[in-house]
Amino acid sequence: VRYALDTTLPGLENLALIPGCVGSSPIQNIGAYGVELQRVCDYVDCVELETGKRLRLSAAECRFGYRDSIFKNEYQDRVAIVAVGLRLSKQWQPVLTYGDLTCLDPKTVTAQQVFDAVCHMRTTKLPDPKVNGNAGSFFKNPVVAADIAMELLERFPNAPHYPQADGSVKLAAGWLIDQCQLKGVAIGGAAVHRQQALVLINANDATSKDVVALAHHVRQKVGEKFNVWLEPEVRFIGRSGEVNAVESIA
Repeated sequence: VRYALDTTLPGLENLALIPGCVGSSPIQNIGAYGVELQRVCDYVDCVELETGKRLRLSAAECRFGYRDSIFKNEYQDRVAIVAVGLRLSKQWQPVLTYGDLTCLDPKTVTAQQVFDAVCHMRTTKLPDPKVNGNAGSFFKNPVVAADIAMELLERFPNAPHYPQADGSVKLAAGWLIDQCQLKGVAIGGAAVHRQQALVLINANDATSKDVVALAHHVRQKVGEKFNVWLEPEVRFIGRSGEVNAVESIA
C-alpha cells in the first residue's frame, strides 16, 4: 500500500496496515473501510503443488466473496499463490463510507490523507498484537436480507448499516457486540477488547478453549438480542487440521 502511494498509484489506501502479505490477500479477499481486494484485483498467479504447473486466474475465476474465494474452497491446500496483479484506476475516487473517513471532504481529500486517517484509526482503535495477541477482526460483519435489516432498524434506528448491490444489507458486527455491553468481558485469559469490540484478545495466557468459549458467549448474546448470528472471520486450526469455525462456537 505504501509503495503504491509513493509511486503515485492510489486506490489501496483503505487497506493500509492490514497484517499479512500480498500473496495471502486473495485467499480471504481482504478488506477494510469499504474496500476489498476484489475491487482492484486483475489476476492471481499460482502454482499447483502436486504438478508444479503454473496457473493464472482472472479476478472472476477467483470467485471472490465476502472474506471468501476459491482459495478457501476448491483450491485450498492445492495451490501456492506466487503473484497478484492489481489494476488501479487513473481516475482516483476516494471511498469514505466507513468510520472517521466519513468526516473527510470527498471534493478535496487526497489519497495520502485517506491513508493517514486509516493508519490513525487502526493504530488507535486496534490492539497491538505484540502486546495482546489477537487475529484482528474475529467476526465477519453479518450480511442479512433487507427485511431482517428493516426490522432491526425499526428497533435500533442508529444501527450502522450498508446496503449491498444485491439488495442485502451489511451490518456492523462491532456495533452489535458493543450494544450487548460485552467490551472487556473475559472468559479465562481471553477477552473482548475494550476499544474495539470486534477483536478478541489474549489478555492473560488464554487457551484455545478460552477463545472458543468467549466467541460462543459473544455469538449467543448478539443472537439473543438482535436475532443475528455472527460467524467467525478467523479460521480455526486444531491438532488434526482446520475445523469448522461456526460449528465450534455454535
